[in-house]
Amino acid sequence: MHQCCIKDINTILLKVYILRKLIIIITCTFIFLVHFTPYRAFSQTERYTLGGRVYDEETGEAMPGAEVYIHELVKGTVTDAEGYFKFTDLKPARYHIHIKFIGYHSLYQYVNLTRDIHEVKFHLIPSSLELMEIVIESDPFKTGAVEQSLTTQTISDEFLKKNPGGTLMSSLQQLPGINAINTGVSISKPVIRGLSFNRVIVSDRGVKQEGQQWGADHGLEIDQFDPEQIEIVKGPASLQHGSDGMGGVIIINNPYLAQEGMLEGQITGIYKSNNHLIGTSTMLKGNSHGLVYQARFSSQDFGDYRVPADSFFYNGYILPIYNDRLKNTAGKERNLSGMIGLKKNWGYSTLTVSNYNQLAGLFPGAVGVPRLYNLQDDGDPRNIDLPRQKVNHFKIISNSNILFGRNWLEVNLGYQNNDRREEGEPHAHGFEPISDDNLALGLKLQTYSANIRYNQAINEKARRIFGIQYQYQVNRYDGFEFLLPAFSQNAIGGYLHEQRSLGEVFTINYGLRMDYAKMIIDEHYEPDYPENPQDSVLRNPSVNEDFFNLSGGFGLSWFPNHNLNLKFNMGSSYRIPTPNELAVNGIHHGTFRHERGDPTLEAERGWQFDMSFSYHLNRFLFNITPFLNLYNNYIYLKPTAEFSELPGGGQIFQYTQDNAIFIGGELSIDYHLIENFHLELVSEYVANYNLETELPLPFTPPFSALLNIEYRIPELNGVLKNSFLNFGTRFTAAQNRVDRNEQPTDGYTLLNVGLGTEFHIGKQQIDFLFNIQNLLDTRYMNHLSRYRWLNLPEQGRNVSVSLIYPFKITKTE
Repeated sequence: MHQCCIKDINTILLKVYILRKLIIIITCTFIFLVHFTPYRAFSQTERYTLGGRVYDEETGEAMPGAEVYIHELVKGTVTDAEGYFKFTDLKPARYHIHIKFIGYHSLYQYVNLTRDIHEVKFHLIPSSLELMEIVIESDPFKTGAVEQSLTTQTISDEFLKKNPGGTLMSSLQQLPGINAINTGVSISKPVIRGLSFNRVIVSDRGVKQEGQQWGADHGLEIDQFDPEQIEIVKGPASLQHGSDGMGGVIIINNPYLAQEGMLEGQITGIYKSNNHLIGTSTMLKGNSHGLVYQARFSSQDFGDYRVPADSFFYNGYILPIYNDRLKNTAGKERNLSGMIGLKKNWGYSTLTVSNYNQLAGLFPGAVGVPRLYNLQDDGDPRNIDLPRQKVNHFKIISNSNILFGRNWLEVNLGYQNNDRREEGEPHAHGFEPISDDNLALGLKLQTYSANIRYNQAINEKARRIFGIQYQYQVNRYDGFEFLLPAFSQNAIGGYLHEQRSLGEVFTINYGLRMDYAKMIIDEHYEPDYPENPQDSVLRNPSVNEDFFNLSGGFGLSWFPNHNLNLKFNMGSSYRIPTPNELAVNGIHHGTFRHERGDPTLEAERGWQFDMSFSYHLNRFLFNITPFLNLYNNYIYLKPTAEFSELPGGGQIFQYTQDNAIFIGGELSIDYHLIENFHLELVSEYVANYNLETELPLPFTPPFSALLNIEYRIPELNGVLKNSFLNFGTRFTAAQNRVDRNEQPTDGYTLLNVGLGTEFHIGKQQIDFLFNIQNLLDTRYMNHLSRYRWLNLPEQGRNVSVSLIYPFKITKTE
């Protein structure tokens, strides 16, 4: 019987191994064919010209300087003095044209090119609002924002410049419905509508970011200077993105490719006063006869950050904070990326290689039991001592978009190698003999992924997408501590998604998805220290599970006129338990607790409902997005009344599952009193309820509201342009709806101010931005910060200054 089981397991492992190797071979073959096959292999003999003119809808005047963009080819141009543009050498196909101009609604339109067209007329409608209709580039149907039923918000690089944070997520949490779980100022991860960890997907250039995102102290390994455009999908996104998209998706789009004959770049410098951060980023991109390339190098160095406090309270003791700084919270980052590819009339294909490297210290009072001698000032605020974490994330991503007449094929392939090393003093972490190495915990995760979808035009009113996704992961561990065992996982999914226009004011979309996953987790034994070191103790049993799922979704959008838009979505989502939820069992020092998994956990099933109502006039925009989510077998990390027997283990948190309900919404109001005076109010609320315990779920963000006032300063003698002054205040309510054994937090109000302008010296532009965050140096605790368990306040007043030097060169033959 035992030998038979072993034989069956070996057979399964052999099949998984063969499947993985087959996927790798197919992936490498495709990359080779796309990147090294001459583009003539994709070409056709017919070549056509597409030309047109852009007009102001109200005045009928031609509009010079409007940006015109063909999405499928990542190809753009600008209208001339007569409002005219022209693209030449185009294949016969159905093209998605996107036109934008400051102060006007963006416009999108499909054009079927079967012959030379020289005079297509486009009309743009004026608008005073910034948050106007835009094209959602991540939308596979490539329609407008009103046609897409999911709630999606697009973030430009201008927003990221105005809202500098210590991390990318620190900047994005200024948006309604978006929060961040943070560890200090250099480590954070996304929260969408109260859901986080493996319920929120971060997609970088079409590939799901994989980097131990289950850990609260495991940040997002992405260069915050790199994104040029981000799209945030709130609500059920599992249909196209997979099981981890229950809460939503943060999509980092491919950077814009340089146009033919252009060489352009940007040099950015930033300084922040609180932790004396100095950061730089240099980017260069170009296009020579369709050969596109881009390179970026970024660095950040920062010291211990300052808090408005001189002590903190833990377990009945008052402990000191010396010099108002959290010791050993200094760090540094070094990030490098490079891209090369082809941009031709058959589409484009690029290959991107990147490496993210971070060394970050951890406050010694948050690792193990706080001890007075660990907290004493070492005299060097930039020293990165133990405990600390080293993270290196290496990625290779291939993106291809190939036209086939009215249809196109998108292929995104990726390889990721995430190497995480958590270091600490060996004698402080367990009963076992003291190690000669400082490596407490090493986690090495490799991920291979393939996302392929074919976009088919059924007719002028309908489009269909066939998609397939595959992912293989293998994780290994090292170090003198144990937390997560070795595991491997295969997952494959396929989906069909359609969108149809019903008349001129309705679109509907619907889809079906099937998923299969195979998870194998190794058992782990270790000596029974200190009682019986000759015996072994089982820390976690082996797991060998298969998961199968069928899910679907339906959405509609109604837009009876240009001012009104109503959206509705409903869907069934699905998520398999992650390896840490099934098998983790040890001290997670980065989160100040002992975490314990449960190998009997079942897959989650969600039923999600979401609406959006938008109404806008020329100077006014109102948007409200309520949602309701029901979950069966919702998995969460529950604080217990137990404490770990391991030294420095702290409180035990147990992965468990219950049925749960989430309800909430976001509100946005945007109003221009006069042309240059802008008022914006956004608020968010999420509440949840455990249907079994009749208590709230832990780690739920409280209600918050943000009021932002901005004044656009008129141009000054052609030297200062696009100048602005803004003032913002964020109110966050107390969070008293907490789970058993979870601490509540008080409410607080923060004030922020900002100033920015463009200097023009001759033809050269230099951007200057100045911000003060937490202007009044308010002492407060973030409910989603792990440091709040030690009653440690968040970062105090922080002044930041940025200089950006963009340049562009037109190469001549």
